[in-house]
Amino acid sequence: MPLSSNERRALAARGQRLRARIVIRAGELSETAVAHVRSAFARADLIKVRISTDDRVACERAAAQLAERIPCELVQRIGRVVLLYRPAARPE
Repeated sequence: MPLSSNERRALAARGQRLRARIVIRAGELSETAVAHVRSAFARADLIKVRISTDDRVACERAAAQLAERIPCELVQRIGRVVLLYRPAARPE
């Protein structure tokens, strides 16, 4: 479910007031870290995650792997902070 540019822009605007409450290490994207991010999506549809690394490529790689393993959409990455979106589950 790729986001349109208008949706991405609106989500980025919403994400400006959020704080990165989850910190993960780029080299150690463990199942525990992924589960922690998944549990954060139970409370909110848009979250910020700080990736602890000094290497830009490692940060990009970790953000892409995290988005793939959750699964969720990577809205934006600014420095070491990524904004992730997953639509709230709809009751049937």
